[in-house]
Amino acid sequence: MSGFKTTLINCQQCGRRIMVRAADAERGSITCSHVGCGAVNVLQSAFHYDENIVLGLAGFGQLTYLDNTKTTYPLRFGVNVIGTSDSCAVQVSRFVHNGRCFISRRHSTLTVTFDKWTGQLRYQLQDGAVDSTTQTRQYSLNGTLLKDTLLQKTEIIDVADGEVITLGGLDRFRLTHYSIAPAMLNTYKVELAFNPDRTQ
Repeated sequence: MSGFKTTLINCQQCGRRIMVRAADAERGSITCSHVGCGAVNVLQSAFHYDENIVLGLAGFGQLTYLDNTKTTYPLRFGVNVIGTSDSCAVQVSRFVHNGRCFISRRHSTLTVTFDKWTGQLRYQLQDGAVDSTTQTRQYSLNGTLLKDTLLQKTEIIDVADGEVITLGGLDRFRLTHYSIAPAMLNTYKVELAFNPDRTQ
């Protein structure tokens, strides 16, 4: 392990300082040398996943309309404004209930990002959307719900795979995440230098 500098860490059991040498870092563990301790401290090698993995993905998940499961809406990476307007990334149909549509023109925003630490896509939901001309957030008229709980106006919340998003109180959509295969993830793994502050 060229360029490794010896460093000190706190033992996870006794809390006293122990010196980590290159051989310890390569082995991935160090035994505490203090009298009466002898605990094995696992040295955690840090890594993350290269964000360029998103360039080769076949998709980014979808929303399925629960009143007609054949109706699906694919998501794109980044900001997905959901609404009935043709300016939305996810333009849903004007579903009519008793002569009214309860989904706003720019109803909510579902942002798809890549979490480089977990290696999976992250889906974050917020009511309303940013107006492109005024750069201010305009909220929906009838609200956005996640698992039947109304989102607060300024709330941004993570949406798990399979959870149900309700627009306007009536129209329900199931979110399906796009899952990145472990074999593909391994090719985008970036090992980081040993971090003396990280032990298990």
